[in-house]
Amino acid sequence: MSSLQGLTTHEAGVRLGITQTSVRQLIDSGQLTVVGKVGRALLLDRSSVERRAAAGSRRGRAWTPRIAWAALTMLSGGNPSWISASEKSRLRTRLRTQTAEDVAVLARNKDRIFRYRVTADGLSLLHEHLLLGGVSALRNEEVAARFGLTGGSGLVEGYVVQGDAEQLALAFGMAEDPEGNVVIHEVNVTEPFAAGHVPVAAIAVDLMGSLSIRERSAGQRVIRELLHG
Repeated sequence: MSSLQGLTTHEAGVRLGITQTSVRQLIDSGQLTVVGKVGRALLLDRSSVERRAAAGSRRGRAWTPRIAWAALTMLSGGNPSWISASEKSRLRTRLRTQTAEDVAVLARNKDRIFRYRVTADGLSLLHEHLLLGGVSALRNEEVAARFGLTGGSGLVEGYVVQGDAEQLALAFGMAEDPEGNVVIHEVNVTEPFAAGHVPVAAIAVDLMGSLSIRERSAGQRVIRELLHG
């Protein structure tokens, strides 16, 4: 039976068309958020399930973080120097056959996602501690023009290295909240950010996970352009 508080892992699996093992992996990566229990069954935040559904789902093994970031860097016009020449060749060949939805799902292990709520004052200061991604990347005029969107969202979204999300939460007094106004993507592959910004393909994948049809469509369009450009 469905709960008003959320979906069970079984219900989430049915909604996403994936196995219970895959549901657990999405929970571990922060892409699905646990909000409670009914007996022994975990309850998942409905909006986190819908975000995952919006991004698309498919069976099969996702890329490892290093390969996911190599693919997103390659699509963004960069050279993923942390993988071998043979890996680049295989990845380039594979990308020729993928759709935007495939890329979003295959890259799902690129980061661990944390959602928090912070005060308005904290929100304005937090930008300085993140490499902006997703909707926050649209604060840059060139990025906004590329996606045909505008910034100004009341949400802060960005990237940090592994371990920094918890430190920022403590520093800014942020509370975990599935519907919060802060989205932090924690990564353990740092080479793609050497230029000081998030690759455009990663921004597109972030937008594909939005519940906003406009943002999701813009992300899909940009990934299609990068795949076939």
